[in-house]
Amino acid sequence: MTGGTVRPMTRLRVRTPAQPDQAFRLSLLGGWDLHADGEGVAMSSSGQRLLAFLALRGRTQRDRLAGILWPESDEQSALANLRTTLWRVRQRVQGAVISTSHELQLAPLVTLDVDGLVAAGRYLAHQDSTESPADCAEIGRDLARHAPLLPGWYDDWVLTERERLLQLQVHALEVAAERLVQSRHLGAALEIAQAATEVEPFRETAHCAVVKVLLQQANPAQAVRHYQRYERLLDRELGIEPSPNLRDLVRPVLARSRA
Repeated sequence: MTGGTVRPMTRLRVRTPAQPDQAFRLSLLGGWDLHADGEGVAMSSSGQRLLAFLALRGRTQRDRLAGILWPESDEQSALANLRTTLWRVRQRVQGAVISTSHELQLAPLVTLDVDGLVAAGRYLAHQDSTESPADCAEIGRDLARHAPLLPGWYDDWVLTERERLLQLQVHALEVAAERLVQSRHLGAALEIAQAATEVEPFRETAHCAVVKVLLQQANPAQAVRHYQRYERLLDRELGIEPSPNLRDLVRPVLARSRA
């Protein structure tokens, strides 16, 4: 198993394994958590990773899944580990995993919190510009509150999925902020743009969105202060400067102040 740490199994009052007709709620944002009909289900670390991978990647061939979850084992040992883990998962949550001789996937009765983030992100990124600004702002606020995917897990496949969701989340917030600017809802636009910088502090396009809104609000001093904070962050953490695109936004303000 690769480097990440898994939250220790919490002491949950689980009387019997979940039955096949139960509905499951799997949460991966902010940490791994599984409920069956509202009751918490404890799971081993390998079981957590098995369910998390299927939730994020969908139907997967057994040999590929075994190789990813147990990369340091040979093929036969990895497949044996997968069979053992799958058997243990079924003891805890019967009916949550659908399997064939070659593939595994989560059953449709497993709902995922990740799906809500993806749906909101895609909606904001692709919604028609005639949609209500109030709805756009409210969905943006909800989207900004989503926690990171599986913090503390450092498997390569988790890092890839975490980055994918992060980019979707921030891009959707940027689009929402731009549309709120266009509809002259500048207060909400600033709130959403600032949320994007909190989700991804180093993403320059998010900081550009904040500066643009502040300039639209006729707050040039605040726009310059935000730019300078971002400039210091990049220098301190990465040793780089903002791009010319961002500098050009505040250059007229700085020129006027020097004059």
